[in-house]
Amino acid sequence: AADDVPKAELTCHEPSHSPAKTTRCSSTMRRWYLIALAISASAQEAENKVERYLRKNNSKMESNNTSSSMGLRSSLSFTQDSDVLLVDYVYTYGAPSVTKGPHQSNPSNKCIPGIRTYTEDYTTSNNCKWWQFWCSDGPKITNTDFAAQINNGDGYNHPKISTLVLRNVDGRVEYEYNKCWDAVYRHPFQVLPDENAASSMLPGSSIHSLDEHYERRLLQVPRYVRGPLLEYTSVVRCSYKDSFEQIKSCLNNYRQETASNLPGVAAIGWEALALMTHSSTTDILVASSTDTDNVYVLKNDDDPNFRRCIIGFQGSDGVSDLANFVGSSQDSTRYCGRDGIHSGVRDELWDITHDLQYQNIIKPALGTCHEVTCVGHSLGGALCNLFTMCANQGLENLDASDGEDMLDDYYSLVWQKPTSEYW
Repeated sequence: AADDVPKAELTCHEPSHSPAKTTRCSSTMRRWYLIALAISASAQEAENKVERYLRKNNSKMESNNTSSSMGLRSSLSFTQDSDVLLVDYVYTYGAPSVTKGPHQSNPSNKCIPGIRTYTEDYTTSNNCKWWQFWCSDGPKITNTDFAAQINNGDGYNHPKISTLVLRNVDGRVEYEYNKCWDAVYRHPFQVLPDENAASSMLPGSSIHSLDEHYERRLLQVPRYVRGPLLEYTSVVRCSYKDSFEQIKSCLNNYRQETASNLPGVAAIGWEALALMTHSSTTDILVASSTDTDNVYVLKNDDDPNFRRCIIGFQGSDGVSDLANFVGSSQDSTRYCGRDGIHSGVRDELWDITHDLQYQNIIKPALGTCHEVTCVGHSLGGALCNLFTMCANQGLENLDASDGEDMLDDYYSLVWQKPTSEYW
């Protein structure tokens, strides 16, 4: 379709390192041509969308040319191929579900490479007392990671991704691996754990802890089943440190950080590349709670011509993060071209991607990566899922909706992957 567009119009969206060429078009006009041509079925449809958008926003175009703010008003200097997935793999631990309606997937309803994992306790014993009329004998779930379950009763679905259940059965560790298949529209395990299963979020009885439950159970799962989940726990645990130097030290000395005596990702060539710390304040009843969340990027340059990266989101940290789940579980909103998004997680991710640190530190770091993996525990896993949805499925979602007001969500988050030549 692009061949049918007049050359004078193509100068508005073709990538160019020539300032004289790029300044002939407003940043808004150049940006809309990129989206329209990427998602339209024909050049004519693209032209109609552009004309409609420009009529609506004509008064804003000149100011957008000179504005230095983020989002739609930021300078777009790349053209992202809609067939290129910005996030290649996702690994989450005890992540809440965040999308209602159509489940999250890669474009064309394909599975997201990676693994979602959660913990579960199970008994085969008949240990009901005669007076426990509510108790039922026989095999049953006695505890579930509450975070993986917390939003399921409100209609939220987990992503279309392979799922690993780490199960403690009467004191011994077992596992159930559910492989994701592209050909299956929706898997039953995407709504698990069951909303009515027994669970506890109380200290001492919760099975949400990364080191006490996830790491110890993953040690009992074969490497060919668990993938890199065991090594990636170090990415999550080190994200809670207070500074970049402390994160580096945690990664390099991870055996001292964990009771399981695990080496962590530094032992297999990973090192910290970039860090941002986002701060926010949440009003809870009559008081305010300040929350800080780290987002950082790791790199692995074992292949000098192909950099692999991990972006890690810090998990739940304090009362304000918990309030985002409990207080917002009934609320859904729009994000990156689709409806039915958990508003608490959306607000958290929106704030992160609109932080100057993300624009000036995290995005440039991701722009050096040929392969990107997202890793997170709890809220960090929920952020990973929503981050991946926008990065990989954003253009598809925008195509299926009137997404003109969603462009800011998309462009504040995405980055340009490097070409075959090293960046």
